[in-house]
Amino acid sequence: MGTIRFREVVKTYPGKQPVIALDRVNLDIGEGEFVALLGPSGCGKSTLLNLIAGFEEMTSGALSFNGGTVDSPGPERAVVFQEAALLPWLTVEQNIAFGPSVQKRPRAEYEPKIRELLRLVGLERFAHSLPSQLSGGMRQRVGIARALVMDPKALLMDEPFGALDAQTRMSMQQLLLDVWQSLGTTVLFVTHDIDEAILLADRICIMSARPGRITREITVDLPRPRSVDQLTDPAFIRHKAAIMAEMREAQKEHA
Repeated sequence: MGTIRFREVVKTYPGKQPVIALDRVNLDIGEGEFVALLGPSGCGKSTLLNLIAGFEEMTSGALSFNGGTVDSPGPERAVVFQEAALLPWLTVEQNIAFGPSVQKRPRAEYEPKIRELLRLVGLERFAHSLPSQLSGGMRQRVGIARALVMDPKALLMDEPFGALDAQTRMSMQQLLLDVWQSLGTTVLFVTHDIDEAILLADRICIMSARPGRITREITVDLPRPRSVDQLTDPAFIRHKAAIMAEMREAQKEHA
């Protein structure tokens, strides 16, 4: 699985008034770990994810994945965005198979993986449906399966459930928990939802407002496997109160 390391990473966007999006970020993510980035809008969460995805270049510092440098996107680092961006003329199965088919891999090589993923995300009955025939949550399930078909070492998720209604969002959170529990892929998950971060992550990294810095790292010591039913548990609520206190303290320090 994938290990991720940021060392004194700075990202500045040039211009008449340069914008420092990230300032001396240090972060280690271990194999199979689920880490959530939590912070206000515009704090650099997505920028940090884009750097490890290879979509953007850092200004200074060091960044590595599995010990190697990152200078471009790669199939070992799969990305899931808020919008699934499926190809509308392809079926669910064809969308999932798009990556390996572009690589011209033999169909027999990845066919079993597609079947496994359709089962894992609960879309076996919709394999031949078009995206227009699916709900928002179902389309996002396809997006997750499409990312996983390449057997990535890390799954990079940028607020993947942010556009969904509350009920669908909880359903997708549970699905992700089940998939991660089954596959053990390293996950870096961007969110501004405290409940979501606590429910999903092993560790929560709290980021300050711009320029983005990681101001706190909090281990989530709730037992696994987890369920959305835990959202109302006293232990969960205590954890949320503690994290909110940490966030308020961090805001004071960086005001």
